[in-house]
Amino acid sequence: MVLVIAVALLSCNSRNNHPNAPVNTANIIVPLASSPLFYTQLKGKLGSKEITMQLMKTAPNLFRGYYCDDSTGQPIALWGTLDSTLVNIYEETNNNSEDRLFSGYLSDDGKFKGVWHGDGTSYHFELLTDLKNAVPLKVFYQIDSARLLPSMAKSPIGTVSNSIIWPDSLADSTVARFIIEQVTGSSRYPDPQKFLRKAIDSFILSYRLSARDADSSEFSDNSSAMSWNWTTDNDMKVVYNTWPLLVIEKYAYDFTGGAHGNWGANYRTLDLAKRKVLTPEDIFKPGYKEVLSGLLDKAFKARFHMSEEEALDQNLLVKTIPPNNNMIVTGKGVCFSYVPYEIGPYALGQVTLFVPFTEMKSILK
Repeated sequence: MVLVIAVALLSCNSRNNHPNAPVNTANIIVPLASSPLFYTQLKGKLGSKEITMQLMKTAPNLFRGYYCDDSTGQPIALWGTLDSTLVNIYEETNNNSEDRLFSGYLSDDGKFKGVWHGDGTSYHFELLTDLKNAVPLKVFYQIDSARLLPSMAKSPIGTVSNSIIWPDSLADSTVARFIIEQVTGSSRYPDPQKFLRKAIDSFILSYRLSARDADSSEFSDNSSAMSWNWTTDNDMKVVYNTWPLLVIEKYAYDFTGGAHGNWGANYRTLDLAKRKVLTPEDIFKPGYKEVLSGLLDKAFKARFHMSEEEALDQNLLVKTIPPNNNMIVTGKGVCFSYVPYEIGPYALGQVTLFVPFTEMKSILK
């Protein structure tokens, strides 16, 4: 039985029969305009297409998330800002010629309403909160900074921010513990604010300890001192949330001097019913890698407008793209994601490739 059928059956049956499935979530309304931070799932139409959006306010005036056309299930990353009351949510695409964005207003009755622009056209949209069969989640955020040399008037400054998701109190306690373990790496953190504070304190401590080994002349020279303005940003996003699957993204950016910072996103597909992080071996038959590599090569060429005849290593560091464990599973297919330098140069950024289940029938368990 292929996974596309298995996921559909789990979505339909497990939520009714499994004691840990979410209940009483269908009527949840998240006050989107007044909440300082939030997570919600929105559904509605964009033109003739039914879409689902995972929208999060992860910091003041900052939005993150994903959305997909329900017919294809391919997740598209989103980022956005708040200008007074106008929210602009941009799609992250490799097309630099035109912005694609949702521009509109959030309301406390759980709606996001406005106009989508892109592809030389525009559509009015109205998306409504719909958390049926989804795990309710909260967002927590902290930011802090520290002077590298407290006694120095113009000391370099290190800045650290951290945003995480956390299960809502409505979530089943067993499921909640599993999600917390995936968020924090341990079940020992019942308090999200204390977890955030510990990560911030750890950064500040390591930042100041690093100054002990530095040449003091670096701090008197402005250009050298700039390289000591370290930054660490961490946040989490929801990619997919339909019982029993919850897919989360852990994003990290670190600048500790040098030409540029290092960044990347790590994905985890959680089977909440089994309390298990899925791997490719859970989905694919033995010997799947060669077939899947061919499909990933095809997906890369389509995304970056390469002909079938062009060799990948003209643009990449590899001749063929191997599947990895940085995986997103949705109800329609699987994404594999590659951080900078993994398959291509830093300038290429992180590459995420989607392969629909319909193209993988021969290798699905």
